[in-house]
Amino acid sequence: MHSEVNFPSDKILLSGTLTVPKGDSSLPCVIMVHGSGAQDRDGNMSGFNTQIFKYIAEFLAEKGIASFRYDKRGIGKSEGCFKIAGLSEMVEDACAAIDYISKQADDVDSKQIYLLGHSEGAVLAPEVASKKHDLAGIIMLCASLRSFEEDGVKNAEVLNRDLNKMTGLKGKLARLFLYSKTPLETMIKLRRKVEKTKAKRMWVSFSRVSTKFYRETFNYDVKSFLKNSGHPILAIGGSKDFQCHPDDTLLISEVSPNQTETYVVEGMDHMLRFQKEEPSILSYANSCSSPIMREVNERVYAWISNQKANKQINQDK
Repeated sequence: MHSEVNFPSDKILLSGTLTVPKGDSSLPCVIMVHGSGAQDRDGNMSGFNTQIFKYIAEFLAEKGIASFRYDKRGIGKSEGCFKIAGLSEMVEDACAAIDYISKQADDVDSKQIYLLGHSEGAVLAPEVASKKHDLAGIIMLCASLRSFEEDGVKNAEVLNRDLNKMTGLKGKLARLFLYSKTPLETMIKLRRKVEKTKAKRMWVSFSRVSTKFYRETFNYDVKSFLKNSGHPILAIGGSKDFQCHPDDTLLISEVSPNQTETYVVEGMDHMLRFQKEEPSILSYANSCSSPIMREVNERVYAWISNQKANKQINQDK
């Protein structure tokens, strides 16, 4: 059912897991694209296990749908260097994954390949689809249609709120290193710094990060790709997602000219988990101890099934 797959992207080899349920050949397949950060094939980062793609892959397998998820370049078993990569490399790697699975996976129907992106991956999905016209559709989970500056300010304000609630020495230290007194001014200064430097990596807070990533993210406009989208879209957001506002999910159907279904799952946070309390970054560790919300998986499965049925009807006409 699970097989390790290595595939080329530019001059490096990326590694992933192809999950194919037992049964007939020519199965639909969902290829998954990560959110931001140094994520492995399951959507995990150092010290923070979300298992998002693992949960989705296992559910789809139960329903007779194949899936493919891979380590980002320079992460896990994949070659390359994540520390100098930008959004363009993420798009390039997703396109390479689509090419490989459509041509090399014998049990997969190359005409029934869907692209599923979470967070940053959802934002990049329309661009990937613009380069891969044979995709059957794209699935956008917790997407943002706003500028990097706007999202950065919003997230900083939420973090400030949470830091103010922390007590004792731990709270004092956290506020000393993480509190942003002027989030908007901080984002403006960061953009200027990105635009001026010629270095491949730069210091942001206490980490050295990819300058290319920040430069491309500051200038990225997902709406331009959505407006020219040629694929059906399923978009799912969460009512308690503060990182990517649920209103953006609903807006996707207004921006894209294609057939689009949008849903906002009540009580769901950015990690696709049910969140009883006020959502925050600090709450993710606890929420990720539970599986993702079943409604997400069920809506993905139902939508793919409908796309397959509609395709068959059109062929029979």
